[in-house]
Amino acid sequence: MKTSWFLNSWRAGMLFVLAATTGFAAERAKDPLTLKVYVNVPPTWSLLVDDRISEMFVDAVRELLVRRGFEHRVDEVRFVDDPAKTPYLLTINLMEWRMQRTGVINCTLTASLQTPRGIKQLGVYHNSAFHWLGSGRLGLAREFDEAASGALNELCDDIARTEMLPGLRPRRSEPGF
Repeated sequence: MKTSWFLNSWRAGMLFVLAATTGFAAERAKDPLTLKVYVNVPPTWSLLVDDRISEMFVDAVRELLVRRGFEHRVDEVRFVDDPAKTPYLLTINLMEWRMQRTGVINCTLTASLQTPRGIKQLGVYHNSAFHWLGSGRLGLAREFDEAASGALNELCDDIARTEMLPGLRPRRSEPGF
């Protein structure tokens, strides 16, 4: 008898936890200031690679914006049917993210930000990193990330300067640099 009471209590508790979690997630998803990020990736040989690149760029933008004080959601959007129905939309057009024969990794992108206050063409962002031969796959991945991070840092700085996203502040300069 005690076992069935315990199992029923446990089931009821788990049901409550699931219902509460779903309720909190639904409340968070209704945030009107959710920034949707659309990353336009040049076509590659694999859709899985395209999706992964898009996810990586959105994750990096989310992290940079959170560091600068943006307290709202930053979500990836795969397709934008009607940009007018998306009040906060950051569009990133990845133009180049590859390694040259000399070992230089270039990342070039353009971006625009759409808010209820209007559309702002943010410009072209470019950063480079150097790949040292013999550094292996992890070193290569880190250097690709370094090239993209530099361009995205400049992008997020410009977004903060536009003052089109509430609560976003410019990056603080590091002492000694």
